[in-house]
Amino acid sequence: MGKKVSGRRTTVLVLVVIAFILPCSVFLLPNRCAAGSTCTVQLTGDTLSVDLETQVARAEGNVVLKYKDIMICCDLLEIEAVSGELAASGNVEFHDGEDVARGKNLTYDLTSKCGVFRSGNVTLQSDRMEGPMYVTGAEFQAEPGRIRIEGGSFTTCDLETPHYRIEAGKIEIHIGDRMELWQLSYWEGKLCILHWPHLVIPLREENRFDMPQVGYGVQEGWFIKTAYNYYRNPSFRGFLYLDYFSRLGLGLGVKHVYDYGNLGTGFLSIYELMNRTTSHIDSKLELSHELSLGSYATCSLDVKYSDNLSLAGVFNTQISGTAKVKYKDDRKSADLVVDKAWMQGVSTSDETRVTLTGRWKAPEGLSLSGDFRFFERQVQDGPWKDDRYFNYRLEAAKDFKAASARAVAEQYVKPRERREKEEEGEVDPLPYEAIGRAPEIVVESCPFALGKFPLRLQWTVAYGRYAEKTSFWYDDPITRASRVHIGICGLEQTYRLGNTSKMTLSAGASFDNYTTGDKRYVLQGVLGLETRAFDNAAIVSARYDYCGIFGETPFAFDKKDRKGLLTGRLSLSKGIFAASIDCGYDFYTNTYRSVSGKARLSLGKVWAVEASAAYDPESSSMQDAIGKLEIAASERCLIKLGARYDFSREALDRVESQVALRVSDAWGLEWRLVYGGASKSKAPSVLRGDVAVTRDMHCRELRLSYNYIQKQVWLEYRIKAFPHDTVKMGLGEEGVLF
Repeated sequence: MGKKVSGRRTTVLVLVVIAFILPCSVFLLPNRCAAGSTCTVQLTGDTLSVDLETQVARAEGNVVLKYKDIMICCDLLEIEAVSGELAASGNVEFHDGEDVARGKNLTYDLTSKCGVFRSGNVTLQSDRMEGPMYVTGAEFQAEPGRIRIEGGSFTTCDLETPHYRIEAGKIEIHIGDRMELWQLSYWEGKLCILHWPHLVIPLREENRFDMPQVGYGVQEGWFIKTAYNYYRNPSFRGFLYLDYFSRLGLGLGVKHVYDYGNLGTGFLSIYELMNRTTSHIDSKLELSHELSLGSYATCSLDVKYSDNLSLAGVFNTQISGTAKVKYKDDRKSADLVVDKAWMQGVSTSDETRVTLTGRWKAPEGLSLSGDFRFFERQVQDGPWKDDRYFNYRLEAAKDFKAASARAVAEQYVKPRERREKEEEGEVDPLPYEAIGRAPEIVVESCPFALGKFPLRLQWTVAYGRYAEKTSFWYDDPITRASRVHIGICGLEQTYRLGNTSKMTLSAGASFDNYTTGDKRYVLQGVLGLETRAFDNAAIVSARYDYCGIFGETPFAFDKKDRKGLLTGRLSLSKGIFAASIDCGYDFYTNTYRSVSGKARLSLGKVWAVEASAAYDPESSSMQDAIGKLEIAASERCLIKLGARYDFSREALDRVESQVALRVSDAWGLEWRLVYGGASKSKAPSVLRGDVAVTRDMHCRELRLSYNYIQKQVWLEYRIKAFPHDTVKMGLGEEGVLF
């Protein structure tokens, strides 16, 4: 149909209300004719007549009118040839794409795009919904940019008497701007659940409608948060906030959004909480402004301020600001960001962060990029530590016909924040504390063939000057040296060996020479073999990964590990049976990889039984064993069971069960339980426990669930046409949750 309005999800009610504007856009037919061309009206019917004096055409019986992308079907239609005004009656259908509007009478002006549909009902599709929406209205009035609807209701229930519906005495829609509704009500059958005398819903994402929030928090106690939307035009709009917290007190705020055209756009937000626990007014203020500097550049400023008094009597203040300048066109871009944050309370900290990034690419293929980052933190008596660094990376690259070249200049100092994450195991540790490249130049060829040699080759030549401080010992000195690197490799390729076998091959060699006197040779290669037998019922594969290192490197960033790993796999499959076994051995470290095996019996999606186990040859002991069972007896029943036994802990450390059972056409049961975490000194416990009962109510669904871990009960109501938006109410240890 016409243009569809989309926005961020709020509640089911608001989404359904917004979707009400969609059928009305069938009356707004944009002029799709090119300048100077003529759009023809095609009119057919059982009986056609034309009054030459009044220039009115009349059609009766099985009438079809086609104009541009619309089609009107009815029993009787009259149209004025000059003005384009028409009147249709009797089983009127208005088609636009997949959407259809039906009614008793339609008057429409093809020239002005104004029309009235009386006693109409519309069936429409939208990418916001799953399935159609059914809309009825006593009268639809449309004109360019505005639609008025009298006595409307809509639902996604396809029954003659719908299970639910939303009614509005009057709706006025300003296309792409806002929608105003009078006497809005939500009905469940014959019961009115909700009523609003007047509601304004902006149709722009940045000025969305928010429903009141009710709930409970440990610090806030019982609370209700409300937001009133005021709207004059897109340049003058905002929100008024009125909140109440049973433990903290009253909260008042305003967020005003403005647009001064060439002077920029932004918002000002102020919020005050009369905190009764500290007898202090907690304040928050934020100012954000963005200004366009021509077609390619923008600058913005964001300032935040907050203060509060803790229960211990400490006054906390936070002030932060961010300034950004951005430039971007077809060939180049640059971003400058300056962040400043100052915090005072139990401790005082002052942070400054400056980031500059840029990209430039020439038509000939040359590209330049840069990344500069400065950070400084000064702390007094706080958990954070002082930190300061200046990191940068400059890179120039160019592609040639047979090769590509890259030059890099870099300085990197590991931030204290990353070191702390490495200590906590959140990120993989870097082997160096700091590294500098001044410069590093790499030339790499495009893949090429050398006669009948069975590999596609690629060579690399590089030179670099480096300074590195490793992460192994904090008192290690800085290593400074230059390196020359020469390498050639054969890219991995697969070769057929008859009808049942194939081979995978790759190889490479490199040489590194350092000004410290160190030299290193590296040989690498991969050889893989696979063969199939008994109509692919048996597959045997083996792979050897080799990395031979002769000599040493003085650095940590380019360190390589020796490897001579041989792995093998045997797979068997026939009918409902499938099994595999894997093993491996590293000739450099003289260590065995775990021997793991798996077997599975399955009959399509009906049922499956699976068992797997792992054995450690180094310790001559079993590691773990896993068993799984899946049963899908029908579309109404799905059962999954699984268990894992850890031999090192001598415990059944994990048991899982999942059940999805459709008891009847209306009632369903869902169950998910994970039990485990056992060891020699720790008893097993419930790691996850969820149970839910669902009630299918045709076009809606009601779900009651219990979460064992969080000790919460949730009641959810959703309309199936909006699967991702639900009305939820929960009850937990902290009270009622919404």
